[in-house]
Amino acid sequence: MEKVTEVYGQFIAKLDNRLLRYPKTLILLTLLACGLSLYYTAGHLGIDADTTKILSEDLPFQKDRERFIEAFPQDDQAILVVVDGRTPEQAAHALDYLGARFGREKQQIQSIYIPGAGDFFERHGLLYPDLDDVEELAAKLAEAQPFIGTLSGDNSLKSLLSILGQAITTDEHELPVDLNPLLDKIRTAIRAVLDGKTYQLSWQQMMMGEDHDLLSTRRFILLKPHLDYNELMPAEKPLAAVRATVAEAERAFPGVNIRLTGEVVLEHDELATVTYSAEMASAFSFILVFLSLLIGFRSFRLTLATLGVLTMGLLLTFGFASLAIGHLNIISVSFAALYIGIGDDYAVQICMRYRELSRKNMSRWQALIEAVRKVAPPITLCAITGATGFFAFVPTKYTGVSELGLIAGAGIFISLLITLTVLPALLRLFPLHSGPAEKSDDLFPDWVYLFPIRHATLVKWTTAALMLAGLGLLTQTRFDINPLNLRNPDSESVATFRELLKTKNTSPMTLTVLAKSKDEALAAAQKLKKLESVENAITIYDYIPADQEAKLSIIEDLSLVMGLQLTTFPAPHQDSVENNMAALEKFRQAINRYLTEKPDNELSATLRLLLQEVESLIALLQSESEAEKKARLDKLQASLLDTLPDTMNTLLKGLNPDPVTIDTLPRDLAERWLSKDGIYRIMASPSKDLNDEKNLKEFITEVRRVAPNATDLPVIYLESGNAIVHAFQQALASAVAAIILVLLLTQRNAKDALLILLPLTMTAILTGASTVLMDNPFNFANIIVIPILFGLGVDAGINIMNRLRNPDQEDSVLRTSTARGVVFSELTTLCSLVSMAFTPHLGLASMGQLLSIGLFLTIICTLLVLPAFAYRAHG
Repeated sequence: MEKVTEVYGQFIAKLDNRLLRYPKTLILLTLLACGLSLYYTAGHLGIDADTTKILSEDLPFQKDRERFIEAFPQDDQAILVVVDGRTPEQAAHALDYLGARFGREKQQIQSIYIPGAGDFFERHGLLYPDLDDVEELAAKLAEAQPFIGTLSGDNSLKSLLSILGQAITTDEHELPVDLNPLLDKIRTAIRAVLDGKTYQLSWQQMMMGEDHDLLSTRRFILLKPHLDYNELMPAEKPLAAVRATVAEAERAFPGVNIRLTGEVVLEHDELATVTYSAEMASAFSFILVFLSLLIGFRSFRLTLATLGVLTMGLLLTFGFASLAIGHLNIISVSFAALYIGIGDDYAVQICMRYRELSRKNMSRWQALIEAVRKVAPPITLCAITGATGFFAFVPTKYTGVSELGLIAGAGIFISLLITLTVLPALLRLFPLHSGPAEKSDDLFPDWVYLFPIRHATLVKWTTAALMLAGLGLLTQTRFDINPLNLRNPDSESVATFRELLKTKNTSPMTLTVLAKSKDEALAAAQKLKKLESVENAITIYDYIPADQEAKLSIIEDLSLVMGLQLTTFPAPHQDSVENNMAALEKFRQAINRYLTEKPDNELSATLRLLLQEVESLIALLQSESEAEKKARLDKLQASLLDTLPDTMNTLLKGLNPDPVTIDTLPRDLAERWLSKDGIYRIMASPSKDLNDEKNLKEFITEVRRVAPNATDLPVIYLESGNAIVHAFQQALASAVAAIILVLLLTQRNAKDALLILLPLTMTAILTGASTVLMDNPFNFANIIVIPILFGLGVDAGINIMNRLRNPDQEDSVLRTSTARGVVFSELTTLCSLVSMAFTPHLGLASMGQLLSIGLFLTIICTLLVLPAFAYRAHG
């Protein structure tokens, strides 16, 4: 094998000897190739930002997901708009406003769906509460005819206070609500007026209860945008339009909080962070590599030559990516930062050996050719093993990393080719100043360089102890399946999504089961409802109200009693200041009279608090001007009565429902539960907070026992994690096997191959153990680190073993240019990748952190462990 290595080195030296006769021509042709590559890249390299494609579509869970999307495509890739109002009425008004505005954005929005909104639910809303609740509401409204009749004739603050005063002073009050809560709300409204704050009494909540499902203050809108996957940010234009509309709505409805989340927004925010992080990491990588090379070489010419070939190799690699794949994905988009750190390694070795030889009375030409001859074989072997670490991902189902592996692996060979040809040409044109070194390159005292040999036994026992401890910690490593943990926790989309996960009725992490018939759907729903981890299982039949006949009868009777009054219910009437002041005083007197007569009654505590606020309001009004009095009284009236007409008009619409069947359900609702092909959807919602991974896995496991093909986001998260772990295991096994094979074929014997693998194995074990110690678990991004470290880390071992096998005059391999080259090449890679550890994207940051730890351990293990164990073999 040594003969093969020698022949290869001589071949490269002879090739360079001929090429270096025309260095300018070679450099010019390479620059021309780089220019063509850049031109081709600009026209052909796109961005495929569809995150659903980072895993193979042939995986079973991907096929389940595809079947679901094919049957029910409406909500796939949707924007979820979360609207939080202070009252149901305020939320409903904001919802109507947003729905109308979104409807105008035809160019950016395909469809709009507002659950629970529209004419159907306004007309049939009273059929959905339980029968007991409908009977109770009907009884309240029937008893409240005088109240409704009075306000329909005079809907004003004076009229309301008069009715309340009568209700307090008489034993029987005819109100559609309980008196005690209403009086407490009025006290809150008066306090808000006194403090200059805004408050709105909700008559819908007062009549039907604050916890009623149909009267939620939190409402949702699902928007299906037009996404352009040819753009780096496919959702940028739709989201810009949506956010502009949201800003308008928040200005129009003060106090309404509108937030965006959902698949599209989460992925858009992540893509923006990933892109920014990749750009930032690449820029900082280049700067840090430049500084580290300048410090390591102590030569501006060598630094510029290395950066020159690095840039050329990067441009040519972009061209390869354009030609071979045609796009970058959200993972491979970060390859530039990886290349900047890796692509200079081979140049460092040649430059360090060139400088070393030029100080040994060799001519600059001889030093350059000899440096290439000696370094070409080991760096070629390093390129093979390094590329192996990346190519190992190519056959896996992890498409995102598979494409990264192909680009980065090819990039390593491009870097090697440029280094062996263009770098010598650059050094020929801009030679290093020859002559002996003015001072020693040694940075440390002698004992440091001799430590691994003189204390080999200590190093060996320490190595064994650390590896055993690391293996113990490896048993506690885990994989974080939740991609939310890789995203910015402070972003609106992530914070809102996590908040929704905590709720049982609004969790976006539901599971979907498909059924081919009504009986199958209902049977599956019944089984799912019995599971501890399932809060509810909904089918289209849950939108068919129960007890319709009895409810329709009750509503028909109520319509006869209430219908005429409700058709003419007016908006609030503006009365005079004098009348309102007089009404306030009468109301105060009524409260005083009640408290005098019934000091210990059930209303007394509430009325005492209310009396204090009424007296404070009267005192304040008496001290103000007429205009100030009017403004304050108008504000109080609006707080108490503005929502009443809407409530009554909504009630009117609900007094004339028809029986509900599947055929009468709104189309946009029905098509989400029953496809055109007769496929039924059953949606299981979780009973526990799915922010907790244990709850997530329990939910998936229990549901899939009933329905093995259940799908949707929770399954995607779990199965994607499983697929990626499998890809990692496959890639690691392939990389290790290929590296072992290459080492056995190229090294002197099996012992040398094992010695090269020893520090590498130690590095992998300790790097994996660090994820436990630092609570930085493996995830979708950083799990590729270990196979990459095997590919890159073996370079250092090969170079050191090659120098150990061919010693010069040095008493320690650590004094050689090879060792310095290993240190500086690994440090430049470390400087490049450490920049990723400080990027905003938590996934890239975790990958940068783990790679930095691994590369640091590579340096330590290679320079200490390998010489200590190899000493006896070569001593």
